[in-house]
Amino acid sequence: MMKWALFLLVTLFCQLISQAQSPFGNYFQDTLKPGHRISGKLDSVDASMANYQHTLPGDFNPFLFHFSFSDLNTSWYKPLGRRFSSIPHIAFEYSMGSRADQLGKITYTHALDSNTFIQFDYVRRSNNGNLRNSGFERNSVQLGLMHRSRFYGTILDVSFYGNNNQFSDGLLGDSIREGFALLFQQVQKENSSNKTKEFHVDWKNYISFTKDSLQKIGLILQPKLDIKNQRYSEQDTLEKIYGFYNYDSLNTNDYWELSSLRLNGGVFYKNQGFNIEAGLGTRYWDYDNMLIHQDTTEAYGFAAIDLIIKGYSLNAFANYTFVGASGETQILAEAKKSFRTNLFSLNAGLSRQYPENYQRAYYGNTLLYNWNSKVLSTRTTAKFNWSNKNRFVPFFIQAFMENNSKMPVFIQNRWRQDTLTSLNVMGIQAGFEYSFKKLLIQGRASYRESTGDLLPNWLISGRIAYNGGIFKAKKLKTVTGIEVGYISHYQLIDFVPQINAYTLLSTGQQFRDMMKLHFFSQFDLGYFRWFVRVENIEQTFLEPTNFEGVGYPVPSLQFRFGVSWDFFN
Repeated sequence: MMKWALFLLVTLFCQLISQAQSPFGNYFQDTLKPGHRISGKLDSVDASMANYQHTLPGDFNPFLFHFSFSDLNTSWYKPLGRRFSSIPHIAFEYSMGSRADQLGKITYTHALDSNTFIQFDYVRRSNNGNLRNSGFERNSVQLGLMHRSRFYGTILDVSFYGNNNQFSDGLLGDSIREGFALLFQQVQKENSSNKTKEFHVDWKNYISFTKDSLQKIGLILQPKLDIKNQRYSEQDTLEKIYGFYNYDSLNTNDYWELSSLRLNGGVFYKNQGFNIEAGLGTRYWDYDNMLIHQDTTEAYGFAAIDLIIKGYSLNAFANYTFVGASGETQILAEAKKSFRTNLFSLNAGLSRQYPENYQRAYYGNTLLYNWNSKVLSTRTTAKFNWSNKNRFVPFFIQAFMENNSKMPVFIQNRWRQDTLTSLNVMGIQAGFEYSFKKLLIQGRASYRESTGDLLPNWLISGRIAYNGGIFKAKKLKTVTGIEVGYISHYQLIDFVPQINAYTLLSTGQQFRDMMKLHFFSQFDLGYFRWFVRVENIEQTFLEPTNFEGVGYPVPSLQFRFGVSWDFFN
């Protein structure tokens, strides 16, 4: 209560001193225009609101071009981008599909006054599972408050994330019984689930020493609280399944929690087209896992820069830890430049991190490991994008690479971090769009190379659709057509539900080359939209059944319907 009371007093004080004064900073600019829609562009509403209904647990999706090997391990909350709008905006979208798959989203953006902005986001996704006893429910809530005045600026972000997974651990055996739906196939686990919860509070404060609204210099103060915990539950005759256990032969409730408190302090300088921040920070984290307890205090330095010169934009961030997890380093940079209809961007990153706490030490009913020596793992990334928005055939070209050296991976009931855990991936993708009267044609093709052929080399897709109005007034717009695709083969990997991660143990099984066929139709009536999508049509005539992961087959024919509304006041 004291913390909330302090926050309300500070916010009230900020609002009082901001009356009739110049705004603080120049980065609070409208990002939502009257043409904004929560569902994105009309030609891809079905893609943005109908996520591919695969059977694989977690966030590992080999069919997405942009890929990171970090998706193989436990996935966590991904915060949404910050928005600003002087016009109040509220939006809602909802879609439903086969196997009780549902996606709901509510967003609210508003300016309380010329210097105070708020945003709210709620996202819920649930699925009853394409495999028996499998499914998930994910809820995320994010609240943001931004305020500026002549001498003070603050950005507060509060978020919560909960993920409840019901696991089946795939199907029994390597084949599927013909004549039986996936919903009724036998599974390896019938009473197992994994619950993940997170809570984050990030409060960044700027205290300026200058009156000039275009040139600021002052102090930064940023406290941050992060809490993550995960619980795995399973009720069965564990001894018969695993062959060993640590404390109970009938059930397990493995649990771990990581709490972290940070405090950053430093200085900043801001001018038109130039902003730099630098300072020192300290972090205390506490890790509890059944019989294991660890805690550490860390100290680090950080710096960030934003620069705009003659149309060139540069954003960079870096930090280095010198106490506690000594040697941890992170460097991120992005450069952009526009030339008429062309936009070029380049992203690069370097990260040297120790394994996560739940990877370094873990005690469970069926797993037990503890590393005596910690080794830094190194990840380097680079992304390039060129988009051309000419009037005739807009196109884009993208390329990316990721190199992971001594990355923690789970193999044969333990985490490993050695020369065998170097994982690399690189790829290039190109796409175009062509419109002629009411005809719309879109296409893209990508090629990737990955360690162990864990990803398909080729991903090809194309859409052909009718793009125009319906009825005499033409106020009802539609984009209706078919989407065809091709996915090449790759090596299948297995999933370990106890730790919610994939294992790189070689299985000798492959995903076979596959054609894809979908139907989509979306409609637009001002601020109201709806769509229908029929997915995986090819599964009605392809034999035999293909697998995306060990025990996780490609879903059968799927259907989805959805609506969205946008309201501007």
